[in-house]
Amino acid sequence: MTQPELNNISANQLNEDDSIDIKKIIFKFLRYWYWFVLSVILAGGFAYTYVRYTTPIYEISSTLLVEEDQVSSPLLGGAGATGNVFQGLGGMNSMRNIFNQMVVLKSTPVVAKTLDKLDFEVSYYSSGRVAVSESYTAAPFLVLWEKDHPQLIEADFNLTIHSDGKLAISAEGENGRVYNYQEDKIIKNLPVYSFSRAIEPGTRLTSDEFSFTILLNEHFNPLGNNNFKFRFHTKSSLVRKYRNLLNVSLPENETSILHITLRDYNRQKGIDFLSMLTNVYQLDNLGKKNENANRTIQFISIQLQSISDSLNISETRMESFQSENQLLDISMQSQQLLEQMNTLDNEKIAMEVQNKYYHYLRDYFMNTQELETLIAPSAMGIQDPLLNSLILQLNDLITQKSSQTSIRQNSQHPTILRLNAQIESVKNSLLENTNSIVSQSDMTLDNLKTRIRSLEAEVRRLPATERDYVNIERGYKLDNETYTFLLQKLSEAQIAKASNIPDSQVIEEPQILGGPVEPQSKKIYAIAILLGLAFPAGIIFLLDFFNNKIMSQEEIEAITNYPIIGHIFHNEREFASRTLVLDKPNSPATEPYRAIRNKLNLMAKGKEKPIIAVTSTFPKEGKSYNAINIASSFALMRKNAVILDLDLRNSKMNAEFELKSDLGAVNILLEKQSWKILHLKQNTQI
Repeated sequence: MTQPELNNISANQLNEDDSIDIKKIIFKFLRYWYWFVLSVILAGGFAYTYVRYTTPIYEISSTLLVEEDQVSSPLLGGAGATGNVFQGLGGMNSMRNIFNQMVVLKSTPVVAKTLDKLDFEVSYYSSGRVAVSESYTAAPFLVLWEKDHPQLIEADFNLTIHSDGKLAISAEGENGRVYNYQEDKIIKNLPVYSFSRAIEPGTRLTSDEFSFTILLNEHFNPLGNNNFKFRFHTKSSLVRKYRNLLNVSLPENETSILHITLRDYNRQKGIDFLSMLTNVYQLDNLGKKNENANRTIQFISIQLQSISDSLNISETRMESFQSENQLLDISMQSQQLLEQMNTLDNEKIAMEVQNKYYHYLRDYFMNTQELETLIAPSAMGIQDPLLNSLILQLNDLITQKSSQTSIRQNSQHPTILRLNAQIESVKNSLLENTNSIVSQSDMTLDNLKTRIRSLEAEVRRLPATERDYVNIERGYKLDNETYTFLLQKLSEAQIAKASNIPDSQVIEEPQILGGPVEPQSKKIYAIAILLGLAFPAGIIFLLDFFNNKIMSQEEIEAITNYPIIGHIFHNEREFASRTLVLDKPNSPATEPYRAIRNKLNLMAKGKEKPIIAVTSTFPKEGKSYNAINIASSFALMRKNAVILDLDLRNSKMNAEFELKSDLGAVNILLEKQSWKILHLKQNTQI
């Protein structure tokens, strides 16, 4: 075989060595199948224990529709003057930014108001043999506590209810904290606390650190589990907890649907919280709309009060003039002048109301540091898109800032700084826009006054009686129109307030979809099975990796190109004669040597006197044993076999064949003697 062919064989063999023998790995695993079974059983047992005794967490969900353009009154959105007047009225029907509402739902004020309406300051727990679970409304007792008395918070009060109804209560621990609910602060730290009492239900327990009364309720069962715990919480810790547990998201491809979820250990407690949260959010939203409506009503009422006295005086003057002058009718010219003046006066009235509002805005922005929500311009009949947009934007930013209760006092907080910068920017834009509008309004008002003065000059050319009557009637109609206009606006604002509804509605009430979200039993069992299989597999791989023994013929073939001619079995428990083949030629133990002999004959075919070397790396690895028996196997075929003992330090052949000789390979090599057969074993060919 040529050298290139040998190189190809070596390359192919290396490629085969690099490949992974899947079948070999599978059979190796099957040899240790009992490891895998035991490991999977243990892992499954741990998984079952974890799932069985881990307190499950449930996900409660609710869906809320937030209407961005809420029509809160029949006056809004309809045709006609009244519909136009209240179109976009301030907080009552502003476009709601859905992302802002997501923040509001999770804001500290809304969550705090929700908790104020729920009795979550005391948590009730049932103590089982292994796990502790929250009882909530299923607890057979009720703790009546006093908010005006300090309480030991976040400490477990252990309660045992005896079958006769008597109570045993105890508490012990370290680093206790005593909390004052009225001042909302920790007033005392207890390095160590411990107490134990036996009491009757209804007995008031009081000390410097706590004060409460325990009552039994209808859930008490003398034959059931009567070991319980309860714990006091601060409102601030509850707010932080539920803000972290609460999640508000906007489903994909939705613009006004909010998906609210809450994770809690107790299903009913989570449902109660979400129900109250949506209720508080709607009431808070309705309250803000009513507050804005009240501002509109208050502004109009002030204007009505100022015009009411003028109307009474004008009405009295007109009645007196008609009575004194017996004037029933006036000339056509006077009638026309009066109608023209009434038209201009009506325009002047509307412009003066708007002008007062513009001055109110300008003065408000110039003199107020802490801004509040404003009356929308459309409430005063002002249809200015830019002004309306800026006012709505300002109201929205103010609402965002007011919702940041927890950080609002920190003026250097990044969120507050950002909101303040945005508010200041919008405020400056509004002030600039308002100054421009005020100038235009003043010019329009001056123009109306000029036109009115021109008509008044014509009136002065009328006969004295008609002139006086025109002036009196004009004043009366002016005051009456103003009063009627403001009264109409007041009525519309009151109707709008009465018809206010929240800008949101609950589409799906809080509910639990499916089982607990944690622990996920299917996932845990799957992981346990995988780990149960991976652990013994890893051990087998490690044992195989650190094994420095040859375990199979394939391993030899993987590291050498030499052929394997046979297998000799090694028995450590029984001594084997070195001349086994000669002593027991028909023994089954000699069969491997006959197989090796046949293989050597095939390999030496064509050679007259083949030479076979038997060697190893270390002593006592079977060189002499195998050399003697291989030679013996050839001798049994009546072939002459010569054994050359080339072990220069520990020659054994003479002893094995019971021969005596002082000569060896060393003598021949050193004395340069000629090679010759020194000894012949009798009755053999060796």
